[in-house]
Parts: sequence; structure tokens; C-alpha cells
Amino acid sequence: MQNSLFYKVANRNLLDWKQLSLKFTLFRNRVFEVDYPEALIEAYCFQSDFFAGYDWKRKRDDSSYDSVGLIGARTKNGVLKKCKELIRNHKNLGIFSLVLDTFIEKTHEEKDRLTLELHELAEELDDIPGIGFSKATKILHTRYPEIIPIIDNPLQDEYRSLKPQWKEGDWHQLFNDYYDNFLLKETFSNLRKVHSEVSFLNLTKVRVFDILWWSFLKSKNKEHKDIKWKTIRQLK
Repeated sequence: MQNSLFYKVANRNLLDWKQLSLKFTLFRNRVFEVDYPEALIEAYCFQSDFFAGYDWKRKRDDSSYDSVGLIGARTKNGVLKKCKELIRNHKNLGIFSLVLDTFIEKTHEEKDRLTLELHELAEELDDIPGIGFSKATKILHTRYPEIIPIIDNPLQDEYRSLKPQWKEGDWHQLFNDYYDNFLLKETFSNLRKVHSEVSFLNLTKVRVFDILWWSFLKSKNKEHKDIKWKTIRQLK
């Protein structure tokens, strides 16, 4: 019982949180601030035991796809099978052997080549009826959580609002700009701090950042205008 996530959340003294407020930047132009980000991550994971450790050092085999529906990528078995076969055929993509820290240390040219390869695979997945790009990234994330981000429709909409010239389908540019988030020292340094504080949840840095930006976008969603979000603020 004492090892359960509920126990850890319920018995965590608010004063124990080391970082009261941290800033993050999304696509280099959208700056937001989160109070007690570690608490936010724990609260998010507490929604389901699934989120408490589903992605760190998972077995790199087809069993990793079994839980993809739990992060919003519900697909028919036949369609998911096509995706698995396609990803298996591209298992030697260079980016799949990396984690976020090693990827961002690559040269601009190396990263561009790696994201171009990822774009080509995402494009093939996107073409499968019933998938689309959002589901494609969720499926890829369950297989390679250390490096592949979830880029769902709300995040694409936010990107489009910042870069209105961007055309849907240019996944190469979108991947490049996503990974460029971590070239900003403040964002990556703060992400590493939060990731360290919630290490017992066994989440990757990619997944931690996913929860942070998803919560930020949720906080400014006009559909939830009656909810007063006081711990997440857009600064720019």
C-alpha cells in the first residue's frame, strides 16, 4: 500500500517540492510558467496506474503497442497490425536508437537527417486509413518513448497559430521545431529538474514535457473558460 502512487501523493508535503515555479518554452515563441510542476506530473499520473510507469525502459517488442489506446490512439486490430508491420520495417531508423539527451547533442545537419527519416515513416503511417499523424505519433511513442513525442491535434493547432505559413503534412519541419524546444537551456534545464524530482514515476523526459505542454494548452482552452487556472500561466 505504501508503494502506491496514491500513498505517495497523499503523504507528500507541499513544502517538499524543490521547484515552486518553472518556465518552459514551446516552439521558441510560447512561454509558459508552471507552479509546482512536480505536483502537476504526479496529479496527472494519479489519474490511472497506467501513467505511473508505462514508458521507461519498456520491452522493445510488439507488446509495447498493447496500451496505445490508453493514450488516445484507439484503433482497430487490423489497422494497428499494419502500423506495427510498417514500424518493424523501419526499425533501423537512426533516431530510434537515441534518447532525448543524445539527440539534442547532434549537429544541426545530423538532426535534420534523422527527422527527415522520421517524417517519411510518419507520412506512411498517416496514409493508413484510420490513423492520421496524431495517432501515428502516439503509436510510435509507445514503441520508442525515450525519443518520439506525442504530437496531437491541439499541439498542431498551437504550432499553426505560431507559424501560420506551416502546411499540414510537413512533419519534417514540425519534428525539427519540436526538438528545438530543448535547445533553449532554460527549458531543458527545467525539464531535467522536474524529471529528476518525479523519477519514481518512471517517465521519460519526452513524456514529462508532453504532460507539461498538454496541461498548459488545456489551461487556455476556451472550452474551459469557466475553470480558473492559477498554477499555469502564459507569459508570451
